[in-house]
Amino acid sequence: MQQIRSAWLAVSIFLFAVSMADAQDATFRPAAHWVCVNQTGYNTSAPKRFTVPTAPQGSVDFYITTGAGNTPLYKGKTHNGIGDFTGFRPADPTQTYVIQVKGGRLPDGTSYPFRIAPFLIEKEGLAPSVWFMNDCRSVTGVHHSAYGGCPWRDGTYYAYEVPSLIWMYLSNPAAYNNMPATVSYDSLKAMVMKPDFKLIKGLADETALASTRKYFTTVDKPLGKQIPDVLMNVHWGIGYYLMNPETKDPSGDSLPRQLHPQTLAQFAFFLYAYPYVDKWFSRELYQQALYFARSNWEKVGLLEVQREVGSSKGRHAPGFSVLPNLLMYEVAKREKLPGAAAYLQAANKQVAWIIDSLNFEDPLVTKGQRMSEHMLMSGIAIYLLRYKDQAPAGLQAKIEQWADIVVRRSDNAWDFRKYDGDTAWAVPSYNEVGNVAGFPASALLAASIVKNPAKKQRLEQIAYAHFDNLYGRNPLNAHAAHHPEKGFRGISKGYPNGYIEDVTARLELCRGSLSCVPGTEMYPFHPLGKDRHLEGWIAHNTAWNMSLAVLSWYDNHPVSFTRKQDGLYISWQAPVTGLLPLTVFVNGEKKGVISLTAGSQEFKGVLKVAQSSLLLAQDRVKIKKGDRIGVAYGDGFLEKKMELVY
Repeated sequence: MQQIRSAWLAVSIFLFAVSMADAQDATFRPAAHWVCVNQTGYNTSAPKRFTVPTAPQGSVDFYITTGAGNTPLYKGKTHNGIGDFTGFRPADPTQTYVIQVKGGRLPDGTSYPFRIAPFLIEKEGLAPSVWFMNDCRSVTGVHHSAYGGCPWRDGTYYAYEVPSLIWMYLSNPAAYNNMPATVSYDSLKAMVMKPDFKLIKGLADETALASTRKYFTTVDKPLGKQIPDVLMNVHWGIGYYLMNPETKDPSGDSLPRQLHPQTLAQFAFFLYAYPYVDKWFSRELYQQALYFARSNWEKVGLLEVQREVGSSKGRHAPGFSVLPNLLMYEVAKREKLPGAAAYLQAANKQVAWIIDSLNFEDPLVTKGQRMSEHMLMSGIAIYLLRYKDQAPAGLQAKIEQWADIVVRRSDNAWDFRKYDGDTAWAVPSYNEVGNVAGFPASALLAASIVKNPAKKQRLEQIAYAHFDNLYGRNPLNAHAAHHPEKGFRGISKGYPNGYIEDVTARLELCRGSLSCVPGTEMYPFHPLGKDRHLEGWIAHNTAWNMSLAVLSWYDNHPVSFTRKQDGLYISWQAPVTGLLPLTVFVNGEKKGVISLTAGSQEFKGVLKVAQSSLLLAQDRVKIKKGDRIGVAYGDGFLEKKMELVY
């Protein structure tokens, strides 16, 4: 480890000298090979790649050792700047590794240390993503301000907070239920209700303190104890918006203070998820939210085709209304409410417009939507996955076209999806950390739909490469967090420059805050290029929430379900620590839960059968020949299920 530190110290000293010389000469001259890796680490069974930008042509040798050792554990060669060690699957999830590169015209280089473990990306992202949502809350978070006047500091109507939280929970409920519950409703209420509590002033926060106090005195409090933090945040977001639904984006938006369609659309996610979280939310709060959403849905235009394509600010992403309408359709059917079909019709018309009117070759409608891009693919992908029979003709082909463009624009040493096919790597002008953070959600959803196995594999590779980019595999060799010590584990180098502290939303105080990634100015390898805007944003983190949720869903899947003489044997994979609770179904009806125990890579368990009964812990469930027995994990539209006929 000492030799690694010494090598990087030498590189740092050399870089300083180079930066001084670059006042006259903008050419970057590295002292040794750079080896850019995902500093957080890699999932055992996923693509594992790195970049050596100092060897852009030909190949150099690389080998992997433990962080403190010299014995090669895996050897390979790079190809045009890329190294691939997908085949390296070590057993110890706690061990750190480094990649060493030798060859070419530069001295040997060594990567920062990283780990390899099953579902490491999901598990390492679990806590900091939730902690950020805790810390960033307006008024009640780590800074008693409310810049923007929304439930989260620096929030806007398009920041996607509640939907991303619902995606997270439904994709992996056991993981969030198992997290320590750290948000105390009673303590926060006592704090803000004190007469001497002071709100630190910020832009557009005129109604924030009154709305917060109204939330604590008018909205039904969460039920029970040990409420998962992710759901405490859902309660806060829905409750606050019920008290203060009209907002104005403080960052130069031409729209006035109003109830925005995208604010109202957030309610659909809570309403849909209610049966899966009702032990923590009162029926009265649910009914209040349902009435508010139904009363205003048509008024704000959510049943109409949304034709506006916004700028790269990310305000008006095409397709944002598709999934909310699908969820309201399910809510209306579940509650036996009139007009349910109107929501499905609205989604159908919106998808037809996307197929007919959006040119995916135009980057403005895809990567150009910056951190909001995932709203397009999540809507059309879930539509095709869950409502295939109702989908407009051409939707499969449209998603395939999106995938083809992504594959074409990612053919570079970073496996990085470029803005266009020419010289622009990043969204013009903006800090695009949110786009990099949210892109895996879109890519993995598309990978679940495309037909060609090679295309699917490449989409997976590119999706993981964007997690890599966020965590260090980029031209700065730096993690996207300027303060990685706040919430992130094992990070050697955070983003070297940060925003002015103690202004705007004070996101530097939040654990898990994502700050910046390199822009076009630093690609393909110009580390001395100009930084983009260095400030974090709630909308960047909610895009990250989406990718973590989709990755949890993507990696959650059955392995086998077989009948033997004494029972039904189950093998399952999921990003869960401890026991894995699977819901048991008989002929489509929920009958109970079986908990599987963890092995090295898979969870295993047996549904015991005796006297034509399933022996569940809570009951004996009678079955007969021909019954469909199912087990499932995940909730709602993110459930994965496996069945057999008994």
